[in-house]
Amino acid sequence: MTPKQEFLVEGIVGDMAKWLMEERKLSLQAALNLIYNSKTFELLQNPATGLCSESSAYNYDLLDSELKNGKIVQTEI
Repeated sequence: MTPKQEFLVEGIVGDMAKWLMEERKLSLQAALNLIYNSKTFELLQNPATGLCSESSAYNYDLLDSELKNGKIVQTEI
């Protein structure tokens, strides 16, 4: 992963953690734990998926889907 991609991932993770804290009333540590242990984060770190070029909101929707369904479900397809 390039430094630019790492920077993008860090920003996305920060946004997702903020939203988890607001919507689910989680602590920062709990929110980051959910993110870092998710399939969404694994895919986000893989440059081949292109997810680091997607918006924070798009990635949060994937994470939210994963947390609700136990797997990532893309509803736009």
